[in-house]
Amino acid sequence: MFTRDDERTVGSVNTIIGEGTTLKGDVKVEGSIQVDGDFDGTIGASDTLVVGETGKVEGDATVANAVIGGKMYGNVFASGKIELQRGSQLLGDIKTRGLVIEDGVVFQGNCQMGDVGDTPVIRRATGGLDLTEDEELEEELEESEATL
Repeated sequence: MFTRDDERTVGSVNTIIGEGTTLKGDVKVEGSIQVDGDFDGTIGASDTLVVGETGKVEGDATVANAVIGGKMYGNVFASGKIELQRGSQLLGDIKTRGLVIEDGVVFQGNCQMGDVGDTPVIRRATGGLDLTEDEELEEELEESEATL
């Protein structure tokens, strides 16, 4: 699925939700999971989430990598890489180290890239923004809201 020689490819998939199957709940997988049917709930996988062309996921996913070829309605947190394939839809926020978006993808949401473990506050602090100015602005906003 990942095309460069130096990058990891999806190994064997040990859990498959087949086409025509509807499943609701939370799934935690040691390894990879492929969804070709309908899944409603949260997904946790130590390796890769693959949403096939006929697959639809409604819920959040926390995985090492994700390859989306179908429809994903939820947030995706990937410690490695997210690949959005041609014709796929992702409506939700993503947080990942690497992102590949092919032509013809529908993506609506926010994207946060970089070291996945960093919080936005740490990024702001290392990004050169003066946090004291931000704190002053927040205080001014709180004061103006209090007078309304």
